Amino acid sequence: MATSLQMSPQVEQILGEIRDNFRFLANGFQRLDKIKDSNRQSKQLEELKDKMVECKRLIKEFDREIKDEEGKNPPEVNKQLNDEKQSMIECAGSKARQGAAR
Repeated sequence: MATSLQMSPQVEQILGEIRDNFRFLANGFQRLDKIKDSNRQSKQLEELKDKMVECKRLIKEFDREIKDEEGKNPPEVNKQLNDEKQSMIECAGSKARQGAAR
């Protein structure tokens, strides 16, 4: 994900939270592969699902914020921010498919 974009502090905070959640998901899916007990697997999957819901909420919030700031940014920055959003959506979709394959 890009890091050299001009962003408001609010957008930067949201992006940081999204990245933290993606790291949690990546680690959680790795741990899931090592869990043999079905009850523990179910609990882990529930935690991962909750984080994915949180990611979806944060991506929507990110989208609202960048739309609010569109008039303040040059067109190339808006394009980069929208590309960043698309990248997050694709990453979240990938995580969802990974979880559904379990």
